[in-house]
Amino acid sequence: MNSSKKIPATIVTGFLGSGKTTLLRHILENANGRRIAVIVNEFGELGIDGDILRSCGIGCDDDGVEQGGQLYELANGCLCCTVQEEFYPVMRQLIERRDEIDHILIETSGLADPYPVAQSFFINDPIADEVELDAIVTMVDAKHIAQHLEDLQLDGVDNQAVDQIVCADRIVINKVDLVSAEEVEALRGKI
Repeated sequence: MNSSKKIPATIVTGFLGSGKTTLLRHILENANGRRIAVIVNEFGELGIDGDILRSCGIGCDDDGVEQGGQLYELANGCLCCTVQEEFYPVMRQLIERRDEIDHILIETSGLADPYPVAQSFFINDPIADEVELDAIVTMVDAKHIAQHLEDLQLDGVDNQAVDQIVCADRIVINKVDLVSAEEVEALRGKI
């Protein structure tokens, strides 16, 4: 391990539309001088999340690499399926810039399984030596999550909404203004 402290990293996950990017935007707008690197996993051709985060003053070039800053977009599919091809190289780049970074935030796509990403912090690699996974934060959409919680499988595959909740260190129930207090309490009990 490097003689200095490991870089803390937080995975932000949650099903589609749960508020992951809104949370990251809030964190970045209130960073108070902390140097935060952000890895955003886009799924599809439109980099909507990256565009939203760039509106906070973070800029990337056309290849998704930030110009003098800290935003990295991974747009070649679901991060959990491209850990070795996309995530590892970006993490190694961040490790090389460790003196410029106070924290790393990783936003997975709404369909991602956070386990493969989390496992990357425990393998025998410079990532495990230099970066410490401090938490997996799962965003939950209070209005729409109920339709996904009862099914162990969604469209014939593991239900990622449930998997994301199961692996969480912290769960943030979002959009509580769209449901009643009783519905929020029932959801808390179910989670």
